[in-house]
Amino acid sequence: MKKLLLAAALTLGCYGANAQSWGIKGGVNFANLTGDGDSNFNVLTSFHAGLLYEIHVVDIFSVQPELLYSVQGAKLKGSDDDVKLNYFSVPVVAKLYLTDGFNIQAGPQFGMLLSESDNFKSFNSNTFDFGVAAGLEFFITDGLFAQARYYAGTKEVAENADLKNTTVQVSLGFIF
Repeated sequence: MKKLLLAAALTLGCYGANAQSWGIKGGVNFANLTGDGDSNFNVLTSFHAGLLYEIHVVDIFSVQPELLYSVQGAKLKGSDDDVKLNYFSVPVVAKLYLTDGFNIQAGPQFGMLLSESDNFKSFNSNTFDFGVAAGLEFFITDGLFAQARYYAGTKEVAENADLKNTTVQVSLGFIF
């Protein structure tokens, strides 16, 4: 956890002189677990919220680290139980602006497990998550944006199960 926070602080601090924008964002997660036994799961609807910091490198390219609270996991089929994995996530996406108000983005995402639902504790969850995020962003007004992003986890969420996070995020945010 300390290494993740230090990396996030260094990323934000190193670019302080070139900083263009701080912002906030939040939205809906459509999360699921994929891998062995994924036929036992359905999509879990949850949420994410946090801060972002956009660093313009050149006119059409920027880098955007984010600090997010994100609820991932899945619904168990045939049950009212949910598997909820609560993460502190740090996506760091490169943004390529195709027009002034539209960009595509991709990059790594790091996650630290904060808590999990009781029905998943027996799987001995990994506290670190890693994957790749990619998406689209459209500016509605000067600072207000809508964003859609897909996250594919590359690390198993538990030692006792071959399952990885996948999440579609739909966000609204504002850059100051």
